[in-house]
Amino acid sequence: MKEVKNYYDNYNYPLIKLYTNRQRKKHNKLISGIISYSKADLKDLRGKKILDAGCGTGEKSIFLAKKGAKVTSIDLSSGQLSVLRKRVIDEKLNIKIFQKDILNDDLSDLGTFDYIFSIGVLHHTEDAFKGFKKLTSLLKKNGVITIALYHKFARLRYRIIRFLLHTFFSKDPKKLDYYFNHSFLLKPLKNAPKNSIYDRYLVPFESYHTIKEVKKWFLEENISLLKYSPEFKGFELFKVFEKKTLFFISGFKK
Repeated sequence: MKEVKNYYDNYNYPLIKLYTNRQRKKHNKLISGIISYSKADLKDLRGKKILDAGCGTGEKSIFLAKKGAKVTSIDLSSGQLSVLRKRVIDEKLNIKIFQKDILNDDLSDLGTFDYIFSIGVLHHTEDAFKGFKKLTSLLKKNGVITIALYHKFARLRYRIIRFLLHTFFSKDPKKLDYYFNHSFLLKPLKNAPKNSIYDRYLVPFESYHTIKEVKKWFLEENISLLKYSPEFKGFELFKVFEKKTLFFISGFKK
C-alpha cells in the first residue's frame, strides 16, 4: 500500500476544477448519480452521518456536506487530504478528515454511519474483500454501503494498454510524459487530461472483480442488496466492449 500512497501523494485524483456554471451542473449531476445507488434522498441528508472512504480530493464529501450531511472523509494519502482540507477552509465546510489506511488502520474510532461510500477505492487495496468487511462493520442498522469496483472483463482493454505502457514505455508518470511528446504511438493520449490518464493506467496496484463475486461479499456480511449497475444479462464477458469499466453495487445492513 506504500506505493499506492506515494502515487496519490504526488498525483492527486480526481482534482476536478469547475470554472463555469455548466461544468458545476454537470459535475453535480455526476455526483448525484453516484449517490443515487444508495437510494438516499438528496433533499433529506441533513444530519445524516456519512463516511466517504477513500475520498481522494473530496468532491463527493464537499457535495454531501453542502447538503447538510455530517461527513467524515478518510484517505490513505496525505497529499489528497491536503487538497480537501484547503477546500474545506476556503468554503467554510464542516467535514471531519482523517488519514486512514482502510486495510491496516483501526477504523472503529470513526463511529458508525447511515451511509458509506467507497467509489473506485477498494480495487487499489491488496485485499478488497477485507476492506469491504471493515467498512460494513461501521454501518448502523439499516445503514447503506455503496461501492464501485473495476470489472474483471469490462476493464480488459485498459489492462492490455496498462501492460503495454508498463512493458514498453514506463510506469513512471514523468517518464511517460516524455513518451507522450516524442512517441507517435502515444500521440493519441498527448492531449488527454494527465491525471485521468495516470489514474487509469499508472496506479501501482489494482484488482478486478465481477458482480457475482461481490454479491457473495454482501451475502457473507449480512448486507441485503439494494441496487447494482450495470445489470448484466447473460455472460459477463460481453461487458468487454462496454465503455464503463466500473460497476456499482449497494446494500443495507440488516
